Amino acid sequence: METRSLMQPLLRTITNSSSTRAATAVLIPRRHQSSTARTKRALKIPPHPSFLVSSSSSSEAAQVIYSPPSSKPSVYHTPFKFLPRTDPRRQANLSQLVRSSADLSRSSAGNNGANLPPELKAPPRKYNVTKEQVEEMRRLRAEDPATWSVLKLAERYDCAAIFVMMCCRASAEHRDKERARLEAIKARWGPIRTAAREERKKRKALLLKDAL
Repeated sequence: METRSLMQPLLRTITNSSSTRAATAVLIPRRHQSSTARTKRALKIPPHPSFLVSSSSSSEAAQVIYSPPSSKPSVYHTPFKFLPRTDPRRQANLSQLVRSSADLSRSSAGNNGANLPPELKAPPRKYNVTKEQVEEMRRLRAEDPATWSVLKLAERYDCAAIFVMMCCRASAEHRDKERARLEAIKARWGPIRTAAREERKKRKALLLKDAL
């Protein structure tokens, strides 16, 4: 019993010293092989000798390095700028290009009729209204604008309605009468139709401004 009581302080001292030594070993930083300076020196690879320009003469210093990626050799991969005048690949490349373009044009010409839709033909324009017919058109429009409307005159003289509107103009009395008739028709519209027409006007204005 006395021996155990005497050994306890000694054991406590040994335990404290070992834990302190372990903590000290953990907290002490160690230097490894890899560092920032060593990494930079390892990555500092010198360029390939083919990219180095010799400063022996000015003619050799001014040069263009053509280094295409690794691929299958072909005459199309070497531009004419890097081929000498007497290089046979120039003629071979030209003949191949001419042959391929001719074949392509023949194939496209042969396939155009088979694959493309039929051609849309615009109706022929007719310029068959003479000066005398224009005078007659104006006279008929002035005498009876209700009977000889724009569409009827265009059908009679086989021309466009816009041409009739450019040549003839109804009297002011007829225009006022048509305006009053349209206002009477609009007065019978309901709120839904009135709002729809207003929206149509807004959309047309935006379309003319290229904002729709």
